[in-house]
Amino acid sequence: MNHCSASQLAENASSSCARLILGNDAPQGTFPSTWTWTAVVGLTTLIISTYFSIDQVRKSKRAKQARLFQSDYELLSETIVLLDKLAGIPVQKADLARLGELLSRIKQAERRFPELPLGTVVAHIDTYKKIPLPDDFHRKLVGKRILLDELLDLSRQQGAAITGALAAIAAVQNEIDRRTT
Repeated sequence: MNHCSASQLAENASSSCARLILGNDAPQGTFPSTWTWTAVVGLTTLIISTYFSIDQVRKSKRAKQARLFQSDYELLSETIVLLDKLAGIPVQKADLARLGELLSRIKQAERRFPELPLGTVVAHIDTYKKIPLPDDFHRKLVGKRILLDELLDLSRQQGAAITGALAAIAAVQNEIDRRTT
């Protein structure tokens, strides 16, 4: 009975496989150089084509995701323009109609893409909408029915809410950019 170790069995099996591939008259332990170069070129071609296939799938997926996020990205850009405009004026309730429309569309986008941090944008804009200056604040200020300190405090709160909303919008747009590029 022949007692062989596992390494001897593996060595015997590989040499018998080599003889099968190369023929029985080939010297044991050598491969012809043409077979080796053919295998290297074939393996390299396989690796390169696999890499480019995976890269193409990844690019296609990102392009599809970019198309999905495009309208919401533009909505956020439109909101930035409106908030910048509102930052330059004393905002009253009548000035917030367009912002309410945009807020509604942002809430819809939040439901479509819950993984994006659109909730913070909604929260900051809601805060901003809740602190407009009182109607006819000019007359109330002249008639001394409202204190200047109260108006300044409301104005500071509006500024802080706008700054928070702009920062939240920038964070969402950066997240969209990160996912699509």
